[in-house]
Amino acid sequence: MEKLTEIISKKIYCLGSGNGLGYVLNAVFDENLSKIKSLIVVDEESELEGCVETKFIKNSTDCFFVENRSCLFYGVDNNLSNPIGKRVFTKNGTDWGKIKEVLLNNFKVEAFVTDKLTFAPKQISVWGNDAIIIGKKKKSFDNIQQKPVFHTNHHEEIVSIMSSPQIKEVVATPYRISTDAKNLIGKMATRDIFGLNNELIIKKFEIITQKKLNEAKKHNKLNILFYNCK
Repeated sequence: MEKLTEIISKKIYCLGSGNGLGYVLNAVFDENLSKIKSLIVVDEESELEGCVETKFIKNSTDCFFVENRSCLFYGVDNNLSNPIGKRVFTKNGTDWGKIKEVLLNNFKVEAFVTDKLTFAPKQISVWGNDAIIIGKKKKSFDNIQQKPVFHTNHHEEIVSIMSSPQIKEVVATPYRISTDAKNLIGKMATRDIFGLNNELIIKKFEIITQKKLNEAKKHNKLNILFYNCK
């Protein structure tokens, strides 16, 4: 089982040349939010954004691989479908919090996790830019008494009605809150940020100052910093 937040910032290498293509900035889901169809990749030096379809990607523990650079294409649609940060409601308006994590199996979505419940893609009735509505498409989902949670013993019935387990807090969110770098000042880094020569430029839990912001910009690490601070 993989987590979407662990995929973000992973590096991608080309097996044909041995060169790095960049790091994962974001994910693009299909129209049913049932799988990731492509990954947005950013070149570390130029910060140029490209896209790689997941069918071309070979996964490993710490990074991704593609056969050759031709798998990477540009002209990425900015209307991304990443569900992280979207609010979840039932059809009767019950608020189940924001999506904090997506559990994956070979880029296929097994479950979405909020701070209050876990649910499967098949339970989604409607989703838009800001919110996801869960429930049957033709029948109201008003009869939830307890929190539905992911049940690992039944793949077909991915949600059962029981008490929710303790969900580990996710500190890295792969959606950009603001494009203004100055808004990062005063926030706290949630991971170590390394420079172009693999030197440590910002420590985990360090408060971001103007000096640290300039350092991140100098090393073209603003994108990573955007998604790893709070």
